[in-house]
Amino acid sequence: MLRPLVMFGYSLIFIITILFYSGFLNVILPYYKTIQNLGEISVKWQYLTEHKDDYDAIFLGSSTTYFGVIPKLFDEYLTTEGKSVKSFNFGIAGANVSEVDFYLQKILELEPANLKWIFLDCSVDLFTNIGSTSAQEIYWHTPRKTLENFQLILESSIDSWKVKVPYIYANFQSFIYRWLGIGQLSTFWQEAILNLDLSNSDPLAKVSEDRLIQESGYYAIDWQEKAEKWKTIFRANGLDTYQKNLKNEQTKLANLNSENAFNEPSTIYGAKMMKNIAARIEQQQINKKKMEAIFFIPPILEADSNPSAIYRAYKSGDIDTLFTFNNPNDFTNLYELDRRIDSAHLNYQGAEEFTLLLASQFSQYLNNSGEKLISGKL
Repeated sequence: MLRPLVMFGYSLIFIITILFYSGFLNVILPYYKTIQNLGEISVKWQYLTEHKDDYDAIFLGSSTTYFGVIPKLFDEYLTTEGKSVKSFNFGIAGANVSEVDFYLQKILELEPANLKWIFLDCSVDLFTNIGSTSAQEIYWHTPRKTLENFQLILESSIDSWKVKVPYIYANFQSFIYRWLGIGQLSTFWQEAILNLDLSNSDPLAKVSEDRLIQESGYYAIDWQEKAEKWKTIFRANGLDTYQKNLKNEQTKLANLNSENAFNEPSTIYGAKMMKNIAARIEQQQINKKKMEAIFFIPPILEADSNPSAIYRAYKSGDIDTLFTFNNPNDFTNLYELDRRIDSAHLNYQGAEEFTLLLASQFSQYLNNSGEKLISGKL
């Protein structure tokens, strides 16, 4: 009886040792620090690394930033206002606040010589793609970031544990894959060995790398080959829900200001992350001047992204600057169907209008020497 227990103990020690050393080797290998095989993220990162001193401003966020902010147009508007700014869009499709912060830290480690402003579109409602073991999901799941995501899931407004548990499992799986270095082979394995077409899970997956760079990291949904199909699916299956949510939110905001409309108690950890992000940026100094964190909320409904954590951080004074465009009563045009590809994302026309509004608010901010802003108004 004793011998099987001893053998089990030795086997357990052997497995733990293998796991530990596999993780340790993965940490010291180049994969841990470099960005490889991540599609447009890798393209953006390589270009930004080679041109890190060219930019004054960087936009960081999820797909609402990626598809919504046009750097060239932003820069051109500011030029007409007598201000010289060169910006880059580092939006990442599907990114939540943990992933955004992960890449923020990597950008700051580059020590860009002229970077003055980092615009942040931070959603705490995105946790990971359930069931996804893509290289993108795996890459940012360091121990710290995985624990952060666990905390965000636990305090989220998702009440059902039937929903939370799969998210927790998916994040833990991504962490294990990263720890063991499986992320390097994940995409290859799924496509080449299992013959899976990963693009089927994302109708907007493929981009022109040349055009991505020409547009300083921006890429319109309209330019992607499956965009029309995506729009058609939304019109057929999601339009009624979008219009209902839009009407409900317009009614709600007609009686409350934006700041109070999203004042929910379940955002303590999310607000803490906003504070940490702002502090991390403002600790950086370029030519003896502090870098500035500028948070913004794109034109998106609460049903798609609840911004209560950002509002909470702003009201507590943890972040100084917040531009908001999530009030459909103030920015009606941005919520019209001809400006959108779906409920959460703008098409090219919508992105043009949103970018000009964002640039206008930023110009006013500069004119007022960085006065505290909220709700898109001084």
